[in-house]
Amino acid sequence: MINTTKINLGESSALSSTSYAMGFHKATLRYSPLAGVVAILLLCSVPSGFADSEKARRFPLLFNMVYHNPGEPQFVTHYDEPGYLKQLGYNGQIPKLSPQCGLTYDKAFPGLIAEPSAERMWIERHAHSVLLDLEYARQHGMPLYPFTDILVVPESLWKKYGEEMKVDGKLSIRSERTQEVMRAQIDELFTRYPDLPGFTLRFGETYLHDTPFHRGTTPVNNPEEHAILMNLLREEVCVKRNKLLIYRTWDFEMLHTRLDWYLRATNAVEPHPKLIFSIKHVNHDFVRALDFNTTLGHGKHQQIVEVSVNQAGLYGRCSSPYYIGKGIIEGWEEMKQPKGLCDLLDDEKIKGVWIWCWGDGWVGPYISNELWNDISEYVLRKWTMDPEKSEEFYFNEYAAETLGLKNQQLKDFRKLVMLATDATFLGQQSRIVPVSDWWCRDHYLTAVDVSHQVKKGKAQECIAEKVQAVEMWKEAEQLATGITLKNPRDTDFMRVSTSYGRIKYQVIEQLWRIQMMLAEEQINKKPLDENAARAAVEAYEKSYEEWRQLKRDNPSCPTLYVDHEAKHVGPPFQTVLQPLKKRLRMN
Repeated sequence: MINTTKINLGESSALSSTSYAMGFHKATLRYSPLAGVVAILLLCSVPSGFADSEKARRFPLLFNMVYHNPGEPQFVTHYDEPGYLKQLGYNGQIPKLSPQCGLTYDKAFPGLIAEPSAERMWIERHAHSVLLDLEYARQHGMPLYPFTDILVVPESLWKKYGEEMKVDGKLSIRSERTQEVMRAQIDELFTRYPDLPGFTLRFGETYLHDTPFHRGTTPVNNPEEHAILMNLLREEVCVKRNKLLIYRTWDFEMLHTRLDWYLRATNAVEPHPKLIFSIKHVNHDFVRALDFNTTLGHGKHQQIVEVSVNQAGLYGRCSSPYYIGKGIIEGWEEMKQPKGLCDLLDDEKIKGVWIWCWGDGWVGPYISNELWNDISEYVLRKWTMDPEKSEEFYFNEYAAETLGLKNQQLKDFRKLVMLATDATFLGQQSRIVPVSDWWCRDHYLTAVDVSHQVKKGKAQECIAEKVQAVEMWKEAEQLATGITLKNPRDTDFMRVSTSYGRIKYQVIEQLWRIQMMLAEEQINKKPLDENAARAAVEAYEKSYEEWRQLKRDNPSCPTLYVDHEAKHVGPPFQTVLQPLKKRLRMN
């Protein structure tokens, strides 16, 4: 069936307003002649002023985002620049601007924010910063749909009305006062920022690290409350003001991953051309081996798919080679049923993709070269713009045209990237008995829980996986020495970051060995082999020192992982290592 639903993004968008299915199929990436003919007829109704390439896109929406670490200095990256994104072919940007923090609520609640006060001054300053960002983007023809936390309000408003905004002790959209505040917020958003074409609603995780005068949290906790919020926002944003609302479903195993919840909430809301639901491609957070999202392709509303290059900060944050293009487009082999973006080609509800090029986590590793970000971004972007060609075609196109590779060097480069990507997963996860993915998030090395591996009698098989991962990294490192990229700095970073990856997984191999020995002692009452334990500790510390030397010798080397502290994960591995060293009399 051909879809004729309009996605009306307004005059500021250099995007066709008509989306249609072209009958693509995963195996052949072809389209049916009938669908193609009807699609061409539909294009005749598209307003003038759009490039033919934009009219013909299977996925008309292509957005980009940089999510800066909460509470830290912002990343320096060209993916923050609207003009650069425009040149790449993006037609929307989702920056972390928090425009709701630039509102005073003077119209709705006169005198609420004291004048003068530090609170008002901060709000006014923030509003001017948002206006400058919007103007800069407007000059480059790039629509901004910024992250907007629901519901975050000034401290003065919270103190005065916070209790009235609660139901059963929780902030709730069911409260009449909450709905009044919500409507006031929307009204002032579009009054204060008249060029704002819409926004991306963010709830579920509310971070106030960068907003010292604000408080808030999610006002929705079940499908019925979501339906209330959706209908309120649909009326205020889409119907009354003709603005785009991107309703992001991310939360913790509720609306985002439970199809019954998603349908109960969204079926209570009528579709609108300017209402789109944003959904991560995976049925949880950005974890490699988990199933494809169960809500994508269901319901009656338009959807856009979220993809993160950094994959929740789990696989190195581009400090070493890790490539998501093939896994995201075609599905990862570890999935129970491999499924990717190509399986959505025939679904008319899917209107596009938005790519997080940076961020998605908390701290480091920090990098000074975007080589590994760029490769994944390029392939995902180009495939979204034209999915008739394969992932491998776009990978090779980038390697040849941007990196200057050809013949055997191009083949070796792809082999390096694929080896490193699989070795990353195998080095910190297990295909035999999986562990929690979060033990190695961001730049933290923590005391991974391997009790399940020991209880199932699979300790040695899991250690063998870590040995295999290191061997794969050694092969990738050897390949890197024979590859020369067009830009000498990229060549240097490719080689240094591949060595970085090899050393990292040597460290992790010994970390796993130590954890396994201690778990077997505790669970199976197996006496600790002190010689083996001492050898593992020495190997761990030797590899860590090699890592530090790599950093000292190479300015392009990313910052290192740490094992002495951990935030949002844990406990840090040193809490295990130091008592063991004392026991082995190694201190």
